[in-house]
Amino acid sequence: MLLVASSLERLRAEEPVQLPEVVVAADRLPSRTADEPFSITRIGSVELRGAPQLRLDDILRNAAPGFSLFRRSSSRVANPTAQGVSLRNVGPNGAGRTLVLLDGIPLNDPFAGWIPWSRVPPSSLGEVLVNPGGGAGLFGNAALAGTIHLVSEKRAGNSANLVGTVANRDTYETALDSHVEAGPLSLSTYLNRFETGGYPVLQADQRGPVDASADAASWTWQSRAGWTVDENTQLSLTASAFEEKRNNGTRLTHNSSDGQDVSATFDRFIPTLDANVRLQAYAQRRRFSSTFSSVNETRTEETLALDQFDVPANAVGSSAAWSQQISEAHRVIGGADVRWIEGETNELFFRVDDAFTRFRNAGGRQLFIGAFLEENWRISEAVKVVAGGRVDYWQQAGGRRFERERATGETLRDEEFSRQEGVAPNGRLGISAQLARSLRIRSAAYTGFRVPTLNELYRPFRVANDITEANAALEPERLLGAEVGADWDPVERFSFSATGFYNQLEDAVGNVTIGEGPGTFAPGGFVPAGGVLRQRQNLDRVEVVGFETQLVWKPTPDLRVRAQYLFTHPTVARAAQSPQLEGKRLAQAPDHVAVAALEWSPGRWHTAAQIRYVGRQFEDDLNRLPLAHFATIDLSLGYEFNDHLTGSARVENLLDTETEVGRTANGLVTIGAPRLFSFTIALQF
Repeated sequence: MLLVASSLERLRAEEPVQLPEVVVAADRLPSRTADEPFSITRIGSVELRGAPQLRLDDILRNAAPGFSLFRRSSSRVANPTAQGVSLRNVGPNGAGRTLVLLDGIPLNDPFAGWIPWSRVPPSSLGEVLVNPGGGAGLFGNAALAGTIHLVSEKRAGNSANLVGTVANRDTYETALDSHVEAGPLSLSTYLNRFETGGYPVLQADQRGPVDASADAASWTWQSRAGWTVDENTQLSLTASAFEEKRNNGTRLTHNSSDGQDVSATFDRFIPTLDANVRLQAYAQRRRFSSTFSSVNETRTEETLALDQFDVPANAVGSSAAWSQQISEAHRVIGGADVRWIEGETNELFFRVDDAFTRFRNAGGRQLFIGAFLEENWRISEAVKVVAGGRVDYWQQAGGRRFERERATGETLRDEEFSRQEGVAPNGRLGISAQLARSLRIRSAAYTGFRVPTLNELYRPFRVANDITEANAALEPERLLGAEVGADWDPVERFSFSATGFYNQLEDAVGNVTIGEGPGTFAPGGFVPAGGVLRQRQNLDRVEVVGFETQLVWKPTPDLRVRAQYLFTHPTVARAAQSPQLEGKRLAQAPDHVAVAALEWSPGRWHTAAQIRYVGRQFEDDLNRLPLAHFATIDLSLGYEFNDHLTGSARVENLLDTETEVGRTANGLVTIGAPRLFSFTIALQF
């Protein structure tokens, strides 16, 4: 990972504060004035590059304990369908309920909502801002549980950075970052290649001849051309592409993803009005394919069960935002955005005599149009109020599910789903009060919504003998949330914050058990022995109650201690169609997550030690399949030889702890990443 020159000195001054520095712009980034009432975690560039972990999602797990993917496994080996993001355990699922933005452009997959984490290596970023709750007030759909802002590293002058990493388990990474300027023009290019031999994901005593390591290989490229028109006006054009290929842990299960993006951004500051305007437009193309298999009880024979050979998706969108200081006490931000999506799945299924006999095509289109307005009111030096609202129109159309016999061409199913549309008003209100020099209290209330993805509506999938069916009748999710918190910093080098929160999620989309094999069940068909049939269904109401704390202490300029804790208790409060779920905990949501970290930076050295604890959770909706609690330790050691050369060594999961990631109905247990040693050399010119 890249450690820029003078990073050790910067680290001494940089704190992982709960509120970021002021950002006065029309890009809707959190700023100190606008977001004092809300919980914000900022991870700066030095923390990103000095972390013991190689992957961005693993860094965020340790820097913001409310962050989690659908499952416990790292994106190093996790199937993309399990890489959706949750914050504060607000309904973990494969699609995610959190909007992730890269320089203001949605990173969520247009078809499925998950995040291609290989697309954003940590060395490409300048900072990350994590804002749980209240996201829909400014961003609308997909920001139900909050927003994560990824901000690319900003370069100046002419420079080039080359980073190489080698690790055990046949793991390699290289990155090249360059920036050149010629008068008002600039060009930045970032290239990254990552490859890992992975590891067997099934528990050792359960493996058989069909099992293999879950390996992965990916590359990403991004180029940005900038033009400084004048001191107040900038225009940038960005093009990017990525590709990744994975083996999912058996010989016949694979998946691949690729994508291409183009975007344009126009920024203008108007001094006479003390206003900023930002205009953005983008286009995205995605392709995905995946195979699923059935394995016999002794794991000696494997048979392909589903081949999703082509899952294309496209999206185009644009946004306009205006921010203006209208008086000494008032600043407003307003604007509008639009996103159009289309996608489908093409797959082969129902295997007989070593051949797939049926073909399925399913998909549709979605449209989102929204407008927002927010007021930041400084009532006094001590009291600030943020009040905002947003209205979204959403539509899904062209929904279809078609199935036919491959040999005869006979149509088995030909459904066209009626168009759905709606209007979703949302907003947020927050108040902060500085009661004393060292004590601030804050409270906030907010709403949110999320329309199910095309993937949830139309694409079924299979993991071993467990089958999950799509559901074209899903309704949008709605959220009502509130939080109360306090920030205490009695001395310059010590700070403590605590936040209690409550979220009520209505019509939450969950994977509901509707049949256990062996047997034939509608709508999934035959389920083998030991297998389970689930379908995505709306749960009437889910409640998430919890609190989080953070402590940061710098006993000396070179030493920093950080401790964070998250408690949540997400339960199904009402499920009229599935009363057996009432009172059950949400799947994949642990009660307790805690992180403790120590960083020491004497001279040119930098060391970091982190320990992370995750409590017990359940794999399934019926709470029959528990996943044990675990703790892992990660370490890093870096040395800055001179202004141009930095070296570092890292170890993830120092004690080689075996973590339970998943569990099937017939008792198969998948496990998390074993110990990984890595060594990095970074050159800067």
